[in-house]
Amino acid sequence: MQVRRLFLFEIQNDFMMEIEMKHVCLLMVCCCLLVCFAGCGGEKFPADFPKVTPLTVTVKDGTTPLSDVRIVFYPAGKGAGAAYASSGSTDANGVAKIITAQGGFSKSGIPAGEFVVTVEDIIKISSDIPPEEKVKMSMGELNKLAEEQKKKMAEYKRKVPELLCKTRAGSIDARSPIRFTASPETKELAIDVAEYKN
Repeated sequence: MQVRRLFLFEIQNDFMMEIEMKHVCLLMVCCCLLVCFAGCGGEKFPADFPKVTPLTVTVKDGTTPLSDVRIVFYPAGKGAGAAYASSGSTDANGVAKIITAQGGFSKSGIPAGEFVVTVEDIIKISSDIPPEEKVKMSMGELNKLAEEQKKKMAEYKRKVPELLCKTRAGSIDARSPIRFTASPETKELAIDVAEYKN
């Protein structure tokens, strides 16, 4: 009887070890697959994605840093019709890191070349009415709300002169007077909007 118990115990131990080995092998295979899928080369960028170098832009009005300002770089010769877009938005210190995007891919930096630069306010005028309440509003109430938003937009005191904002879509002839030549050696751009005020 004791021999039989010992025999059954040995069989049970062998069975448990076999199950544990299967789990270990399965875990190792899963780890290898994760490394292959996640670690091999990362994102595959399009062949025509431009080579970029880091660029930091500081926007100020005299000595005052300007937050919530968008900077857009239009390639000279292509304008708004370029295959890629380079832009950034300033933080509380008036500093923006420029990112270049093309077809769902993006990299921190800007391609080398000549650019027309526009600068404009990011106007944040929000309603105090939550979205779930707006759904319940009548068309008349929604129209009234839209009119209030338009009025707030008209009253908004711009930080950036309008001259720096205007571009003609698809044209290299942007009306912004700011021109910039990006190169691997140029890592920073400072824009003082006070220079463009009447």
